Amino acid sequence: MGKDTKIEWSDHTFNPWHGCLKIDPACANCYAATFSKRIGQDIWGADKPRRFFGDKHWNEPLKWDFAASLAGERHRVFCASMADVFEDRDDLFSHRERLWKMIELTPNLDWLLLTKRPENIVSMIPENWRHTPLANVWYGTTVGDQGGVKRIEELINVPAHIRFLSCEPLLEPIDIGNIEDKIQWVICGGESGA
Repeated sequence: MGKDTKIEWSDHTFNPWHGCLKIDPACANCYAATFSKRIGQDIWGADKPRRFFGDKHWNEPLKWDFAASLAGERHRVFCASMADVFEDRDDLFSHRERLWKMIELTPNLDWLLLTKRPENIVSMIPENWRHTPLANVWYGTTVGDQGGVKRIEELINVPAHIRFLSCEPLLEPIDIGNIEDKIQWVICGGESGA
């Protein structure tokens, strides 16, 4: 988690948990999995536990929201840089529910929910969000190669004010088709690290 982040398109990062399951070629050199391994956490894979956090961690976004309100600004929060909010596991349900409540309590923060599982978004968000999308929730999906383009159709079906693509890491040239009116933002970059 970070109050300030070096990610240029975000003001803060917040992780409701750490850990995930690699499902895509863009996951091969995942920085989050590498970082977890480096600090001795075995939390990557279908049968591995996820790392959860206490109240001190969960109170940070409330402080960011208050600061943004005082400054008369909107701050972007990249949510789950070390996980995927829409990973389908029973042990994530209560933490995801807590995240939805946190998002509703922080209207001065724009929550960037990036996933490689856009097909799960509609079934996992609160019912009322499906009918009246929250203005401070941005939904995105990763498209690192031509195979990932199929996720765009799933993302377009999500009721949202802002939809975005993360073409990062961009592993090859891709054709994303004519999506001008459906996707509002694209992040593009290569792989980093070793």
